[in-house]
Amino acid sequence: MLVAAAALSAGAVLMPAPPQPPPPDFEGAALAGDSAESAGSVWYCPWMNAGALRDSYVMLAAEAEVEVGITLPNPIPNEAPDRAFVTMGEQTADFVEVASIVRRGDAPGFVEFDDGPAAVAAILTSDTVVAGDRCTASVPKLWHLAGGTTRPDRTTILRLFNPFPEPAKVTVSGSSEFGEIGLAGFTSVDVAGRSWSDFTLNESVPLLDDLSLTVSSEEGLVIPTLVVVSELDEATWPGTGLSTTWEFPVVRQTGLVPSLILSNPGDVDAEIELDVYTEEGGTTAARTATVEAHRPLRLSVGDLADRFFAVRVRSTEPIAAVVVSEDVVEEVAEEDEGGEAATAPTTSRIAGTIGAASPAVRWLLPGPGVVPTASSALWLLNTSTDQVSVTVQPLSGTEFQPDKIVLEAETVSRVVLPQGGEIAGYLIAAPQPISAAWSVESSDGAAFVAGIAVDE
Repeated sequence: MLVAAAALSAGAVLMPAPPQPPPPDFEGAALAGDSAESAGSVWYCPWMNAGALRDSYVMLAAEAEVEVGITLPNPIPNEAPDRAFVTMGEQTADFVEVASIVRRGDAPGFVEFDDGPAAVAAILTSDTVVAGDRCTASVPKLWHLAGGTTRPDRTTILRLFNPFPEPAKVTVSGSSEFGEIGLAGFTSVDVAGRSWSDFTLNESVPLLDDLSLTVSSEEGLVIPTLVVVSELDEATWPGTGLSTTWEFPVVRQTGLVPSLILSNPGDVDAEIELDVYTEEGGTTAARTATVEAHRPLRLSVGDLADRFFAVRVRSTEPIAAVVVSEDVVEEVAEEDEGGEAATAPTTSRIAGTIGAASPAVRWLLPGPGVVPTASSALWLLNTSTDQVSVTVQPLSGTEFQPDKIVLEAETVSRVVLPQGGEIAGYLIAAPQPISAAWSVESSDGAAFVAGIAVDE
């Protein structure tokens, strides 16, 4: 027995070290909630691109230690997707350049976490463009997308992304300032599994100031996103559900003129009240309006405050809402090569975002500080009648200590971040519900990004 034991001990010493465990076997695209949950989750990012002139960032934030899988389906049928894996520690943020995974132009994808809470946003950049918003985790059968326009100086694109292996069949309907409109060719649209389709809506329904869409799945599921393109920049935001309240912590960036676009797909007119919040305080029912059934309403809200501000929408009926903030383009005189007088537009930045249907006590903000050539800011909104102390925790391990910010009752605060910092995300926490978002801007482009609430 002693000899046998010695032999076993010697064998154990000579055995090689066990191999490192493989990364989690992610199950692929799945259904999940639309907030950061204390469990594994999948997030879908339809509007990304990496090529000669553009790149995108997949921006990650996590409270728990997680393994992350990023999957970019191949547009060639039956070809394997491109994938990347990341390990993240507790309370950290990270980002992955899509170009480091693949360069082939359009590259929508999905991100899987094996634990949570964790969340994802995506930003697309070029020499003139900054565009993006938070990614989405819910996959309902009915989506609402407000804020489109097909006026001559704007192009609106609808992307339908199907990350699932099963094919999907969807119907897209629309409404405008003229009421319900027919969208020829948008009934029972096929979207193959692991693929996407883009539709330039100016070709189908031109010269509309306001265009709101609903996307209904008959078979399978898709994730839609709306993209509005100006002369130089573009803005994109995901589809949403409907709510009787919407909070927008970020409405206006320097030099941009904001509009609030409301869409009522129901059969009963909605009466809305617009509450406005500045650094100094809030004004309840600063503006009232009626959103007619099947007739979107665009409210120019730049005159509600002199500087930056936030808004809350309260409605008698469930509605969809987005904020779009853009340059007022002025034509400037130039001379062409022949000395003839000509005109050219000034910069035409555009940013848009969805709001928060309700405030929350914890928010994940993946991405602030990631774009090295642009400046970022956090936006914190307290619509309650009580003062609240907010903890702003940089997601960088223990390297940076949290900051405390006192939000007075019914106020909004803008926290300007250092450009080119080492932090790639933030956790916002408060003892009572607030709303949070962030913005990024360069000299040519701007984007607003909604925060992601953390389930308690």
